Amino acid sequence: MNAGVDLLQRIKNSGGRMTPLRKAMLGELAASDRLLSVNAMIARLREKGMAPHKTSVYREIAYFIERGLVRRITLGGREDRFEPAHTPHHHHAICNNCGDIAHIDLEAHISRMERQLRRRRFRVSAHLVEFFGLCGDCR
Repeated sequence: MNAGVDLLQRIKNSGGRMTPLRKAMLGELAASDRLLSVNAMIARLREKGMAPHKTSVYREIAYFIERGLVRRITLGGREDRFEPAHTPHHHHAICNNCGDIAHIDLEAHISRMERQLRRRRFRVSAHLVEFFGLCGDCR
């Protein structure tokens, strides 16, 4: 089962209505290999012939977050981005110039740091690691 279908099924299972906008937005989030901002989401929906109002898109994003379907990513003063919540935990490298975002797998390193902290009797409840700089195209 693909991620878009799984997200749709989770809304139906929770008793939520599946509107055309919700279905289209979940499809875009599932199909994207990048984090999407609300503006990027609107642009993608317009390419598909839809004309969603920005307020409606924000309302649907809030609906998805509330149900644990979508995760909000806040990146250093930039517009919030969103991704399906079922994606494995990962970190990001953000280009200061063009805003491109690359996913980075640091789990082995993070696990090692968390073990060191546990030895010091520090209990980690969450972590956030983001890298900012210039991508290869902008350098």
